[in-house]
Amino acid sequence: MEDRMANKKRITEVVDNKWTVGFYRFLHEVTTDDGSSLVMTQKIPIDRQPVATVMLVHGLGQNRYTWNLSGRSLENFLIANGFETYNVELRGHGLSRAISGNYPNRFRTYLEYDLPAFIHAIRNTSKTDQLFYMGHSLGATISYCIGDRFQKELSGIISIGGPFHMAKGNFLLKNIARAGVAIEKLMPFSLPYPKAFYIDYIGAVAKTGLFIMDSPLYRIPLQVWYPGSMERDILEERITKGFDRTGMNVVRFMFKWGAKGKLRSMYDDTDYEKRIRKLKQPILFIVGDKDCAVPLEAVQAAYDLAGSKDKTIKIFDRQSTPTHWGHIDLISGRHAPGYVWPYTLKWLQKRLSA
Repeated sequence: MEDRMANKKRITEVVDNKWTVGFYRFLHEVTTDDGSSLVMTQKIPIDRQPVATVMLVHGLGQNRYTWNLSGRSLENFLIANGFETYNVELRGHGLSRAISGNYPNRFRTYLEYDLPAFIHAIRNTSKTDQLFYMGHSLGATISYCIGDRFQKELSGIISIGGPFHMAKGNFLLKNIARAGVAIEKLMPFSLPYPKAFYIDYIGAVAKTGLFIMDSPLYRIPLQVWYPGSMERDILEERITKGFDRTGMNVVRFMFKWGAKGKLRSMYDDTDYEKRIRKLKQPILFIVGDKDCAVPLEAVQAAYDLAGSKDKTIKIFDRQSTPTHWGHIDLISGRHAPGYVWPYTLKWLQKRLSA
């Protein structure tokens, strides 16, 4: 890990509404085994020894804003409750793209290079004994695919909206994936693919159409939040700052994954079902009852296959809370601080070492 980018700042930020927390912040540059530079943001509570460390991993074409918005922050909630956090940005995303300009060549790049580099760097800089992995969407899926490689390093995994059978339960998403695969087969082999897929442009367009997409009358099952679940300013910040870019080959992988349903490598037919069966750490699966991007059916297989004896699947719904739940509002929705956050906190606290 390179230290030349590490710096320490004392910061105060919002947890939710008027609730704030102070912490020390460090930026770390991490170098992977294949020579790529990545960035992670470390936060440490002020004047107290952290009880444990939580590694935060964003999803497809997202970045550090998944966990930390100016008006609401699950990351800062963890800090306020005594945890140290590392908000990592995968290759091609956020600060990692800014420092290196590299995009992932394939999904496996995350597994073989990015994740090991981050975990190694965290274990070398953290002063706590326990490291927990919290992933959202594809960031959660990555944790399913590591098998027993980090059995000793990770004390537990929290999956928030993490699919294992991509597009299962959403017929429109399934058909889009099939169409993407079909179009690729029709394209000439000599036609080059662009390196990047610009999800940030989608966020910019979505912002102009929020009066439609955030309406309860909107019925196309593609938006990644439940209409009305987020205050407009929070939602706008989330989709303009938090929607980022990813490698085109990762999007191609997503199409094939969605079309087939099975989570396999594009190149060597690695079956990730075998790897998830090797996961022995405690695992919490969190699902939104109206998450059209990752419905319960897409997560259920991960729960069923995971080899852990300590596994829980928690569905947030309108029967037990004031609202329905989508995908990004599980983290940043107006009711997340009152329901999802405390649930994850209690789960973590129960698994702390004595």
